[in-house]
Amino acid sequence: MKFDLNNPRTLAITGVMTALVLALTRPIVPTPVGYIHLGDIAIYFASFAFGPWVGLIAGGIGTALADVLASYASFAPLSFIVHGAQGFVAGWIAYKNPTPARLALAVLAGALIVVVGYWAGESLIPILGGPSKAWAEVPFNVVQELIGTLGVVVYVAVARAYPRLRQASHS
Repeated sequence: MKFDLNNPRTLAITGVMTALVLALTRPIVPTPVGYIHLGDIAIYFASFAFGPWVGLIAGGIGTALADVLASYASFAPLSFIVHGAQGFVAGWIAYKNPTPARLALAVLAGALIVVVGYWAGESLIPILGGPSKAWAEVPFNVVQELIGTLGVVVYVAVARAYPRLRQASHS
């Protein structure tokens, strides 16, 4: 899909994908150091189906809004950057040629961005908890990204059931 927010279809798809990320990020599973959510599934789907720019906007804005609504507003800027980068890189790797190898590489790169991004952000910004909290959260972020790999399954299932998805997203 040619990314042009002046195109009503692009704007609508981007908005719907952002809302989907928000909706799947908002229901949380609390952990001792934060929470796990299902938003990564939608970020990967949006990135693979509609490209890196939709992945960036949906991932960044959707997760940042979820943080604000879940009373984790101090994390919203970090979530915006980390999940936005996750969506962009995953889409950049797999959007034009979603082979199994590219989809796997995209999810691996996205997971690395999330785990390292949150670790770095939390380590460097004291209000987010500091290095000890950052290290404690790494296993939970890994689990979240393992759950996020279901985005590949969802994308493949939707693309098979609705072959026009590839046509529509590339027009």
